[in-house]
Amino acid sequence: MLVTAVVLSALALTGVTTGSVATAAASCHGVTVAGALAPGLPKDQSIYGQYCSADSSESVLQVLVHGGTYDHTYWDFRGFGGRYSYVEAMNRAGYATLAIDQLGVGRSSHPPSVLTTQNSLAHGVHEVVQAARSGALGRRWDKIILVGHSFGTLTSFLEAGTYSDVDGLIATGASHNPGAGGIGAIFSRVRPALLDPATRDEVPPGDLGYLSVVGARAAAFYDAANSDPAVIAADEATRRPGTVGVAATIPEYIPATRGIKVPVLLANGGHDKVFCAQGGGRSLTDCADDAALYAAEKPFFPAAELQTYVLPHAGHSANMALNSQDLFARMLTWVRDHS
Repeated sequence: MLVTAVVLSALALTGVTTGSVATAAASCHGVTVAGALAPGLPKDQSIYGQYCSADSSESVLQVLVHGGTYDHTYWDFRGFGGRYSYVEAMNRAGYATLAIDQLGVGRSSHPPSVLTTQNSLAHGVHEVVQAARSGALGRRWDKIILVGHSFGTLTSFLEAGTYSDVDGLIATGASHNPGAGGIGAIFSRVRPALLDPATRDEVPPGDLGYLSVVGARAAAFYDAANSDPAVIAADEATRRPGTVGVAATIPEYIPATRGIKVPVLLANGGHDKVFCAQGGGRSLTDCADDAALYAAEKPFFPAAELQTYVLPHAGHSANMALNSQDLFARMLTWVRDHS
């Protein structure tokens, strides 16, 4: 899931290229985003994003928001023939993407952990959206879709419900009734990120509010019967830290979805241990099929055009399920229908 995803501060995009990688049908480069932790504060933070654009005729930009314990590479999971890369799938179909590292993670700045909350995360995504619309990425984007996973979905719910500045939202790995068993499987593995060799180099000196979750992939993020053990191992090896500030403000997304007025696709793995009853983590959300998920979630989206999709037998990190291409195909169809 989640344990944390860290504050994306209020920012103004400055567009600095730091290196290139190649994906099928697109060129990708890094951009550096400068900004503040909150409105009115100095813009002394930076955030990294991987910006991929196939050609100048694209009409839609997807802003990809990773979940807790991840960075932007959740959306561009390398190796394994590219079958787990959402970025590659979308770029091949002709859609531009901007996958960000939220503050506190990866190549972005690492501010004090207590300064991160769900509201500051949402405000930061709002600033990214405004920067993309202003042309700071090299062109003006008039249509922007947020795509979130887990904590990134919760942040996207809060952003879209508060600022009403995006044209659509794809929400993966989330629901309004998480299960205590699934959450417990994650939080029981939390430790200070300073004590985890995989995350300690990303933590400000002495900041015990940065958290790492060791072993969550196998315990809570995957359905082993629908997963490649090598993928789980590679995913676990690249875990990232989060912060107590975000973890403490998780519930803020719950009322925010009532204010979302744009189309929403909510897509879950059918065996998501955190957010689906069928995952065995005591969630109250029925993910038996698309219709059941719609019935469970529609009351929380009274003003939105809601569609739902359940990826059979997939766990929480559905992008890395063996049948993830079915999920990507459904997301692509939705994007095309709303472009």
